[in-house]
Parts: sequence; structure tokens; C-alpha cells
Amino acid sequence: MRRCLSWVLACCVLVCGSHATSEDFFLTIGGGYSPSGNQASLENNVLFAQRALGEQGVLGEHNDIYFSDGDAVGKDLQVMDPSSVPKANRLMAEFFGSRNDLGLSYRNHKIPNVKGSTEPENIRNWFRDVGKTMQSGDRLYVYVTAHGNRSNDRQAPYDTTIATWNNSSIRMKEFVGMLDGLPEGVEVIAIMVQCHAGGFARFIFEEGDPDKGISKQRRAGFFATVHDRPASGCTPEVDEKSYVEYSTYFWAALSGRNRSGRLIERPDYDGNGVVSFDEAHAYTVITADTIDLPVLSSGEFLSVHSYFDEDNPDLLRNDESYELILDLATPSQRATLEALSDELNLSGDERINDAWKTTQSDRARNSTRRRRRAAPEDGLRRRITRDLERKWPELANVLNPVAVELLTSRQDEFIEAVENHPDYPRFRELTEATETDEAKTKVKYERFVRIADNVALAENLRRLGNEKLVAQYEAIVAAERGTLKPIKSIQEQRL
Repeated sequence: MRRCLSWVLACCVLVCGSHATSEDFFLTIGGGYSPSGNQASLENNVLFAQRALGEQGVLGEHNDIYFSDGDAVGKDLQVMDPSSVPKANRLMAEFFGSRNDLGLSYRNHKIPNVKGSTEPENIRNWFRDVGKTMQSGDRLYVYVTAHGNRSNDRQAPYDTTIATWNNSSIRMKEFVGMLDGLPEGVEVIAIMVQCHAGGFARFIFEEGDPDKGISKQRRAGFFATVHDRPASGCTPEVDEKSYVEYSTYFWAALSGRNRSGRLIERPDYDGNGVVSFDEAHAYTVITADTIDLPVLSSGEFLSVHSYFDEDNPDLLRNDESYELILDLATPSQRATLEALSDELNLSGDERINDAWKTTQSDRARNSTRRRRRAAPEDGLRRRITRDLERKWPELANVLNPVAVELLTSRQDEFIEAVENHPDYPRFRELTEATETDEAKTKVKYERFVRIADNVALAENLRRLGNEKLVAQYEAIVAAERGTLKPIKSIQEQRL
């Protein structure tokens, strides 16, 4: 074991030392597959990432962005701004129609200095033209904020895709092939937030296949969700305050500011004065109120090479005491377990098993469906609608001339009638409040269990005694604990 740890430490020293003269390359792949699938949030994700990275002073000359249709002239971006619609129209839609697509329009994207569209050939060319200029010790950051799809091969469920322009796509295994063409000694850090992004967590293996062993290239990745689930975040809404998706929190953690520019408390869980990638991931797991079940590349490695075995007394079980798991956890894992315990009101030494039981509860899901059908705001909406129709029977058809007058020359009269209805304040309160979504609550229990399992699986990997696998795992963990600015550079700045 000493030889194994010494190898990992030596690897870290060599990598950190090489960063003193190495360069960072940033490759962004963003946008949708067509105008109707290219939402404003994808554009804003790219702009936020560029701002966050720029404020950290890490963006240099190697910063290439591929987004939707590139620099083509045309309306390629779907945007929705309900506030641009007159208030009377919004209220009429709310009670006599539908708010769906209210304020929807299209425009050309506004991302500056885009290198091209996301069509696969452009990405392949980047690796052939720019990638080949990289040198040993350089780091490549790949940020993907796009759509993604399941694998269409049942025999290869992890071969998920990035949806690219013109209804094309890049499969995980093809992406791995592009990475394989980079010069030896290049390190890759991936941040991917598309649906089914977790399939790309297997890029740490040769050809994306665990049976072929770990890649010779040093790789670490952070993924919004697992390979068989959609991810949160794609919306045409222009109001960034409403965005809740993985990279919103990841970039905020690294930069110290959220999308609104407000300072956040830096998640420096190990207290070394800098936020690492794995700490940014932990902050996201704790903070993001989404349906996502985030994945780390090290966790994917453990899912392949470690296991639980109740018949082996030397291995930890998946229902160990919380105290033991907390003692074995890294600072980031410990912070996550403690924060989620508080949020979910988990307590006691059996809380890991309690959380697991909650994730298995069909009763909770069924009761949620019943609550959704009987949402109190629906009853209030019907009551307000009925009373408005009593006042203006013509509203039974919104194309009636009286209804048209209420949207134009008499709009103040209509707005006053709605807003002065005794049930309207409560209706507004219920509809504007953050929805209590059982799926979002359930996934936080799943996140808690996943972190606890990874702690136990890491310990089991060590107890299994395969020094080669332990060394590979520790090398991935070391890469995940990297920072935007190498530790050596940070220390030099302090001097």
C-alpha cells in the first residue's frame, strides 16, 4: 500500500509542477440541435461560464466556443419573456387560456467570438487542429451545456450522446476517440450538464469500456446526472434568477459569485484557502434544488471496480453506521452528508438505511400524484374564472368583441377586477411559491445514499487489496481535487 500511495503522490507532484509552464485550453460545446431545441438558458450558461472563468483570470488565448449554428445569420435561439406581454393578456391567459409559450419568440444568439456550429465535424476538426498543438502537462477543460439523449444500443447503455446542431449527435465512445488523439500527458477535465450526461463518466476507460481498463490519459469529470435520467435546466426563460441546473452552482462555487453577481460563501470544505473541483461538485449536490443525481468520475470507477459483499466480513456493508461512514469521508463528502442530513431531517446512526428506504417508497410518490391533482391553486383559479364570467359572460369565448375590449381599451377595468378578487392574493402566493416537488426531495435522499455508498466502496476497494486499482482510483480523486489555478501558482501569488 505504501508503494501505491507513493506513486500517487509522485504523480500529483509531477502534474502540479508541470502546470508552472503548461497551458489551459477551454472547449465549450453549447446549444441545441435546432432552433426549437436551442433555449435561452443554454446561451446564458455559456455566458455565465465565460464570465466566471474570466473573473478567475484563467481564460487565455485557448478559449474556443462552439454554439448551435455558429456565426450563421438567422434566428436560432428560443426565448421567452412573459413580462414583455401586457398584463391584461397575461391575466386573460392565466384564467381563460394557457400561459404556455406566452412571450415566446426567436432571435439570433448573442455569444461573441463563436468559432463555429456544434456539428460533429467541427468538433472533430478542433481536436485535429487545436488539440494536436497541446503538450504534455497542458489541461483541457471541456464544458458541455446542451441536450443529450439515451443510448440507442441496449448492449451499450452508457454510450449516451451530446445532441449537436442540425439534429446530429456525438456519442460518448466517439468523444473518447477524440480525446485519445490528444498528445500524451494532456489532462482532461469535463463538466457536462446535458441529459443522460452520466454515460460520459465512462470516458475514464479505454474506448469508454471498463473491460479495457483505465485510460492512459489523466481524466476527471463532473456530470449533472446519471446515464439513464434527464437533467434539469433547459428553458427559454430569459430570467436567470429562475435557473436551477448543475453548472449554475458549479461555476458559482469556483468563482464565488452566483448568476446575479452576488457573493456566495465559498465552499472551501477542507480549509486550504481555495475551492477545488470536487468541492464545487459537493456544493452543487448540496445546493441544487433539481431532479439531478450528479455523478463524479471517481464514483463511476468505484461502481465498476468495488462492491458490497455481505458474505465477506472484511468488507463494509451498504448499511453501515453513519458515524463510521462520516469518519471515513473526505472533507467534501463529510460536508455533503452533514448538509443533506440537516435539510432532510435525518438523524441517528441508522440514517443511511433510513434514507435508502425513503427512496424506495412508492407510497410517497402516489400521495404526491394525488396532491398534484388536488392542488389548492387550481380550485382558486376555477373560482376566480367563474366569478369573472359572471361579471362578463362574453369571456366564455376570448375572441368575443367584449373580451377583446377587455384586453385593449378596457384593460385597466379587467386588471382591477382580477386583482381585487378576494381569492387573488392567495392564488398568486400559491402559484409564485416554489413548488414542493416530491421528485426533487426524493433525489436528495438518493444523493445522500450515493455519497455514503461511495465512501464505503472506496474503503472496500482499499480492503480488496488490488494496489493497481487503488492507485488508479487515487489518481482520479487527485485530479478531481484540482483547481482552476494550480496550487503552486496560488502559493506563489501569496508570496
